[in-house]
Amino acid sequence: MSIDFIYHPALVPGEDSPETNTLYFLDSQLLLKQEVIADPLNVTPWTTESIAMEPELQLLLGQVNGSPLRVVQLPQCPPGWQETGLRDYLLMSADDMFKVVNAAAQLRYWLSTQNFCSRCGTPLEFNDSDKALTCPGCEYRSYPKVSPCVISVVRDGRKLLLAQNLGFRNGMYSCLAGFIEAGESAEDALAREIEEEAGIQITNPRYLLSQAWPFPHQLMLGYLCDYAGGDLVIDETELRTAGWFDIDNLPELPPEKTLALTLIKEAVRVISAEEAS
Repeated sequence: MSIDFIYHPALVPGEDSPETNTLYFLDSQLLLKQEVIADPLNVTPWTTESIAMEPELQLLLGQVNGSPLRVVQLPQCPPGWQETGLRDYLLMSADDMFKVVNAAAQLRYWLSTQNFCSRCGTPLEFNDSDKALTCPGCEYRSYPKVSPCVISVVRDGRKLLLAQNLGFRNGMYSCLAGFIEAGESAEDALAREIEEEAGIQITNPRYLLSQAWPFPHQLMLGYLCDYAGGDLVIDETELRTAGWFDIDNLPELPPEKTLALTLIKEAVRVISAEEAS
């Protein structure tokens, strides 16, 4: 199924009508019908079905295939619907739907946490000419929050540096990652984060691609880089363990659709291509 998605340029609640699609949330959980859960690659998570319940928040996200699409947060799960974890849905959905739900989740979270002006304390209002909340008292504008992060595979010959974060719930190993600080370039942040978390220095960072990640509002910038020196000493406040893994003996890796897995696969492809040439 092809999804043509266009963002709405301003911040308005939208209207509930027979032609309007709606993506329903209960806090951070998606509300889905069983047919969506049974076939997430082909059945869209939004619906034209109207739910007779006063929403906690609502906004017009944009258009999908020419029809309006709203995001609505409800106070409780209506009969016939199921609460579904956002991460669980995203990892099993089609790419086009991933993009739309990703955007919806980030804007829902931002809107649910922005109630008052941080400058004067006045309640914020929607802005029908800009994608922002506006203070009617001092005219301050609050824009959707995006937190830039860096994530990278470090290579030493045919070995890759992978780690287990303390937050991982299984035996998965992934890339090192961290947030970009104010005033840093992405490359500066990459070198700092890897040295802080693993104790090593890197060289030759190469940007590969990015991914928006709605937990809650990250923009992940993906890199490949090379080991330059230092001993592997992990920050035990963030990592459970880390190690160098040969590309023919990799541990349990992140799931499909994650930027981390894309970076690991690309590193393996590059090394394999070098060895074959």
